[in-house]
Amino acid sequence: MAIHSFSQTNPISHPLVTELNYYPEQGMLVAFPTHYDVIYFENNSSQLTINMKTILNNIGYLLDTYQETYLVITLHTSDDLAYERLYSVADYIAMQFKIEQERIQIILTSQEETKHYKQYEKNWKNSTELIMPKTFIVTYDPELGMY
Repeated sequence: MAIHSFSQTNPISHPLVTELNYYPEQGMLVAFPTHYDVIYFENNSSQLTINMKTILNNIGYLLDTYQETYLVITLHTSDDLAYERLYSVADYIAMQFKIEQERIQIILTSQEETKHYKQYEKNWKNSTELIMPKTFIVTYDPELGMY
């Protein structure tokens, strides 16, 4: 059994983990719901507007507050402009909020997925999806030996 630490790339070894057959009273389980936003770039531009930065600031605040969460940035085109857009969004959040790059995933979708997305999004060439998947957080303080 291995449990992965969010702050390290190495798994926590089994001797450090204690399995409990019950949920302790001190434990706190927080369910962070899925967060979804879409930002729209101007035609042929990778510049972030004030409105876009407002949305990104809200996401950055959530990432900064909830260290166990991460962000998926998705674009549905694969030209050079798409890469510039992906990195402008990722760089902005990483630099403004000091978010580790491991917590920001960037995705360019396949042609098949793009065809599907076009059916639902008229401005698909300029849209960038921002998704923070649902996360469950269990608090634990190892010094006190409790969750």
